[in-house]
Amino acid sequence: MTRGAAQLDTLFERLGRDLQLSWAGPAGSFSDADLVVRRIGPTLGVTDIGVATDLAQADQLIVNRLITRRGELTSLGHPEYGSRHHELIGEPNTERTRNLVKLYVLEALRQEPRIEKVLRCVVRTDPPRPDVVRIELMVRLITSVNPRNLVVPFGLGGGR
Repeated sequence: MTRGAAQLDTLFERLGRDLQLSWAGPAGSFSDADLVVRRIGPTLGVTDIGVATDLAQADQLIVNRLITRRGELTSLGHPEYGSRHHELIGEPNTERTRNLVKLYVLEALRQEPRIEKVLRCVVRTDPPRPDVVRIELMVRLITSVNPRNLVVPFGLGGGR
């Protein structure tokens, strides 16, 4: 199904906008986020904070929900935002632990109103790093036909 410009505008409006983040480290590590600053103006002497929109915002909203510990934003009025899989830090990388990571990730994504459906969630061991699991997601966003695929690593040994 091909979408027209008006349909895409509606989709992107519903996905929203957020401050744009840049993650340090290797691609896909999603750690040490910092705000993106961009230079604007004819002489590029003025700076502004970047804004994430469209599909970049879609990936960012998924990652932000997963890297935030549930309860971390309570003081800001969002006690349910985030995921509980961080409670598993220090647990061995076993099938039981991976199943709990999956359960907590699905629970967190179910609370995201911009996600229509999680089509796939697989939690695997990352062979070169025995204390890291890979959370492989396929998510259908609201009013979207094409799913988003994303891999989010999670360190059971104490890192995010």
